[in-house]
Amino acid sequence: MGRGLGFKQRPENIIDENLIEKRFFLSSSDKEDFSVSQLLTNISLEDIRVANKILNYAEDIFNTNVSDSKIITLSDHIHSALERYNSVLS
Repeated sequence: MGRGLGFKQRPENIIDENLIEKRFFLSSSDKEDFSVSQLLTNISLEDIRVANKILNYAEDIFNTNVSDSKIITLSDHIHSALERYNSVLS
C-alpha cells in the first residue's frame, strides 16, 4: 500500500520499493476458507485504506494489536456494504 503505487502501472511493471508504505501478508495460521486474490481484485484501494485506518484506530483505542489478516476481512465487509448501499440508490 502506498500513495500512487498503481497509477499508470501495468501488471508487469516493477514497483519502486521506496514508495511502499505498508505490506500485508497472511501467515499460514491466518488463512481462512476464501481466495485472497479473488477478494483483492474486487476491493478498491480506498476500501483497504479505510479498513486500515479503522484497525489502526482500534489498536490505539484498545491498546492492542490486530492481526494483519483482519484488514482483508474488514475491507471485504466495507466493499460489500458499499455495494449494497449503491444498489439501493440506483
